[in-house]
Amino acid sequence: MKKTGMFSLFITMVLFLLSMTTAYAKPLAANYAQLKIGGFFPQTNDLDHFDAGGNFEVGIGHRVAPGFAIEGNFGYFETKGTFNLPGIGSGDETFKVMPLTLSLKGQAFFDRFEPYAEAGIGVYFIKDELNGTVLGFSGSDSENDTQLGLHVGLGGNYNITPQVFLGVEGRYLWLRTDTFGVNVQLDGFLLTANLGYRF
Repeated sequence: MKKTGMFSLFITMVLFLLSMTTAYAKPLAANYAQLKIGGFFPQTNDLDHFDAGGNFEVGIGHRVAPGFAIEGNFGYFETKGTFNLPGIGSGDETFKVMPLTLSLKGQAFFDRFEPYAEAGIGVYFIKDELNGTVLGFSGSDSENDTQLGLHVGLGGNYNITPQVFLGVEGRYLWLRTDTFGVNVQLDGFLLTANLGYRF
């Protein structure tokens, strides 16, 4: 139900932005680069005991038509959790993820403000690290996985100058991994503050 509601909200926002793409036209450069810094917030039962982790991305985009842009990003985020095996041991598990994503963005312009909605796909390079103590013996292990993931997002930019902008963005990610023979859903929110430059 949560996913259906989020998708409906996303579609509503996309339709609204598409209806407003001609509301304001600025002589902004078609290309831009940006840095995104924020956090990853797990949202699935598989990650109940996992904490929010850091997230950063660098990206480049190009406006392909009025109101539409394509954006590519490469970044890193992680989340860490602890586990206890009563009478046996305890430890922690960390998922370290490097995403390479491509998004289609629908934009509108209102003076210096630029709200947008986006949807995209990515390749996610995942490292699952285990560290713990079992029956008095300490050890660690890791396993890598590569998966496809999907995301939708909403955000907005404020153009300080025709070249420099600040922004905020929220994405919801659908992603799973299969490490150590266990299928884990890594769904969650990615929230960032963004600094960009148009050229």
